[in-house]
Amino acid sequence: MFIGAYHARIYRVYHLRFCGYGSGMSGRISASRASAVRAAQKAKAARDAERLRREKQVEAALTDFYEQTGRAEQLRASASARAAKVLADAEAAAVEPERRAREAVVALHGLGEPRDQIAELTGLALGDVRTILAESAGSAAPRDGGRGAGPEVAAGAGPAGSAVGSGSAVVGEAVAG
Repeated sequence: MFIGAYHARIYRVYHLRFCGYGSGMSGRISASRASAVRAAQKAKAARDAERLRREKQVEAALTDFYEQTGRAEQLRASASARAAKVLADAEAAAVEPERRAREAVVALHGLGEPRDQIAELTGLALGDVRTILAESAGSAAPRDGGRGAGPEVAAGAGPAGSAVGSGSAVVGEAVAG
């Protein structure tokens, strides 16, 4: 025990001397200087302990941040995949009702309704009505032997042969009331 205390004392003396705290040629330091050094070391140790505690808190907070950010990204990716599947299923299920709605637009045209009236009644844009009717005319072409539906369909002829291509009344066309 005496040897251990001796070595500790020697270590402190040499440590203080190498740190520049030796006084003069004797190599001894005054008691007040040694007391000041111990107080400084104690204050520094307390500051270092506080810094270490704070660094551990920062590390814990950053760990939580990265863990929760990763978890949130994983949840979003999973939800996005589920939403894409639900949307794909809905699109597949909507094919038949959409086809029937297009057939209803074609039926309205077949009943003599002009395109602009079909657009107004259905809430579709006039361009959408034209597209639906053109697609139905295009799909009807192979069924009648490849002859096509005739020039009156391509020009947008109405039920009595009157032109309704642009949706506005053409000169000479009777406007139904």
